Amino acid sequence: MPLDPALAARMADADFWPRYLLEDDDTYDDHFDEDEDGCAKDDVDDEDDEDDEDEFQARFALDGAHALLLDISLPFTTYDLHLTAPGLPEPVQLGWDDQAHFHPHVLRWAELDRLARAFALTDPQLRHPGPVLALLARFTVLDEHDDPDAITPLLDAAFHHVRPGAATEGPRPETRDWWELRNLAGTGLTWVTREDGHPACDQPDDLRTDLPLYSLRTVDGEDFPFAAFAALTARADDILADVAAHPALADPAVRAALERCTAPDGHTHLPALATAFDAACHTHPVLQRALREPHSRAEACWAVETLAALTPGELARRWFGPSALNGARHWDLNLELPTLARPFRYARHLTDDLTGRLKAAALGHADLNGGTISYGPDGAPVAETSRVQIRIRDDLAAGLTLIAATLATHTADPAAVLKYATYPYEVVELP
Repeated sequence: MPLDPALAARMADADFWPRYLLEDDDTYDDHFDEDEDGCAKDDVDDEDDEDDEDEFQARFALDGAHALLLDISLPFTTYDLHLTAPGLPEPVQLGWDDQAHFHPHVLRWAELDRLARAFALTDPQLRHPGPVLALLARFTVLDEHDDPDAITPLLDAAFHHVRPGAATEGPRPETRDWWELRNLAGTGLTWVTREDGHPACDQPDDLRTDLPLYSLRTVDGEDFPFAAFAALTARADDILADVAAHPALADPAVRAALERCTAPDGHTHLPALATAFDAACHTHPVLQRALREPHSRAEACWAVETLAALTPGELARRWFGPSALNGARHWDLNLELPTLARPFRYARHLTDDLTGRLKAAALGHADLNGGTISYGPDGAPVAETSRVQIRIRDDLAAGLTLIAATLATHTADPAAVLKYATYPYEVVELP
């Protein structure tokens, strides 16, 4: 089933992906404007109502019975993932993501990749890597066994395909944001086999971590449809196996061309493979397009991997080499900023300036994340303190220098305190 045309059109709008990926910083003070004196003015009543039609459902189907349903509510930034499968009288929720009580840890990367390949083979509109990866990556959880060398090229290509106007160099900002948010390596996350034979995730309750597991797919989970989900992934595996068993693959010319394509420079031999397929009467439109007119090298890569029955990710490592995410580091900081007697949007302006400087230097980003507010005699809100969440990437010293320069530019209160956002929350000295 192709994507709903309304959703496909909405995904092409400039503001869709920033909203879907929560790149826009919608904090409490967005409900207020400043008057000409810099004081807060409540404008909530003046705002237009959210577009009630800005809600969609994406249906990714393997056949008439096996499908994933993604409900998208942009006005409320809530995203729900459901499963339909034989034996289920109605769609069953697998997980959800929002800004409150999220449970987004549903899929392993290998499952998402295999499902996306099978969806693409079933529906030519769902090119892989493309909308399936870009939309469902938020429902994926990573651990120590997930290799950035195999993952980065696909996710970079997926986001470039759905956001062609954004930067093309990888790792893309969306890929890195996702990798840091969904990577639970080092947090005690393990996958175990339940008594019914289905894999489930687990994390020790007593382990202090800033990335806890939020999942219905746990060892003692009673609400997750384990058997039905296994049927979905088994159906996807059957689709991929059928492709690898096509009679044309027994043709000697096809085998020779395919072998050349599995080498580190194999992408240079794609035209010869496509020609060999034509001669052997292999006419699958999705695979022919992936070989002849791929939107990225990654699209051709998964097609060759599938045809050659290689382990997913095996050829990506050869064609693309080491990922820049190998060895990547980041530090999360909290800035407590006194803002009493400042213009109401003072903290917003400072944060926007800081995140602009950090992004320009490829050093991270900053987000305003609440604080304390009181109300004056006239009922106008007064921001007493503001909290700024800051992520520094790869070079902590350079990031701290930018923070110090930004605070100086905005003549920040000397009482401002910067701390690590992780236990034991130590104070960070600025240069």
